[in-house]
Amino acid sequence: MNDAPRPDLFETMDVRRGPVHTPWWRRRLTWALVAAAALIVLAAWAWRLSAPGVAQVARSEVWLGTVTRGPFVVQVQAAGKLVPAESRWVAAPASGIVEARYVEPGQAVALGAPLLKLSNPQVANAAQSALADYAAARADLLAKQQSQESTVLAQRSSIEAMKVNVESAAMHLKADATLAAQGIVPKFTYDDEQLKFKLLQQQLAFEKERLARLQSGNASLMAAERERVRQDKALADLKQQELAGLTVRAPVAGQVEQLDAETGEEVAQGKNLARVTNPAALMAQVQVSQYDAASVQPGLPALIDPRQDKIPGRVLRVDPKVKDGLVTVDVRLLKQPPGGRVDQSVDAAIRIAQLPDALSVPRPANVHANSTAAVFVLAPGSNRAMRQNVRFGLGSVDRIQVLSGLAPGEQVILSDTSAYAGDHALELH
Repeated sequence: MNDAPRPDLFETMDVRRGPVHTPWWRRRLTWALVAAAALIVLAAWAWRLSAPGVAQVARSEVWLGTVTRGPFVVQVQAAGKLVPAESRWVAAPASGIVEARYVEPGQAVALGAPLLKLSNPQVANAAQSALADYAAARADLLAKQQSQESTVLAQRSSIEAMKVNVESAAMHLKADATLAAQGIVPKFTYDDEQLKFKLLQQQLAFEKERLARLQSGNASLMAAERERVRQDKALADLKQQELAGLTVRAPVAGQVEQLDAETGEEVAQGKNLARVTNPAALMAQVQVSQYDAASVQPGLPALIDPRQDKIPGRVLRVDPKVKDGLVTVDVRLLKQPPGGRVDQSVDAAIRIAQLPDALSVPRPANVHANSTAAVFVLAPGSNRAMRQNVRFGLGSVDRIQVLSGLAPGEQVILSDTSAYAGDHALELH
């Protein structure tokens, strides 16, 4: 048995070792690698925050359209109704009370047919007073004319009498000239007769001049009197027309569409009382989008569909106002629709232009003519559609012209993509 002492186990385990020192370059390398990894993570996180997203969309939820090149007919689609091409309102010519109604709405009337009768004592009295003034003016004119004619006749009679005196004085002067030469008649007497003869001649000339001036003055006075009579007659005619206007008549031949007056009702001057239309002459009144209205001009051809037969027409007028995003366009029909009625609904296609060779695509949602819009374009052979700015030109019913940004054969998402406004691309699956 070996009695040699064993080493103390605890003493052997408690032996301390000296510290292990890591080289300085290894420590720096470790910290550099950690910092680089952190920077990479931060950069990736920042890029993820700043880069546009890619939305996942089911292919069955979108509609695609292909860009093509070829003939392009530019049309504007509109809806509206048939309205009378000739429609006239009749207003009250003066305030008054409705005495009678001669027609009812829907009744056919001829031109000038009585519709209503109004009463207004002031208008009636004014008409009678104007007639009386006209009659008085005529009587005054006649009296003045007769008075002037009497004065002229008296002046002419005086001139004729004076002519006799001048001729008599001339005969005596001629006879006394021979006797004066023989000394029978004193020279003083003969000279006196000569002076009297000259005086009579001067008086005759004065009376003739007075007659001429009298006639000229009478002509001026009569002209003024005739003008006054003419004015009184014009006023009397006007008042008679106002009185006759109290019987409201149809301004055109057609059908009474509205009659806004009841018997016994008091109406004000200028109030619309009746509306008469010609149902045999219709036109189309359609509503065009304010974005398409800029391309619509008077004279453009149109095709009106009243659900029976398509009727050709021409744009007659474009309303300058916009109401609720729509512009009213009047279309003259080149022929009347069979069985067409007022307020009948119609569809219209207005041809703006026909381009022989143009790049076009089915119109995407929320894309308007002559604008630049962002659309999603499907890359060839890929399921990813990238957002792309496209400049569009003329717009038609279901297609729109492409000016730049697309090429033939590319496919564009046509459905509404406003929900993906913050995404750069759409992934179709």
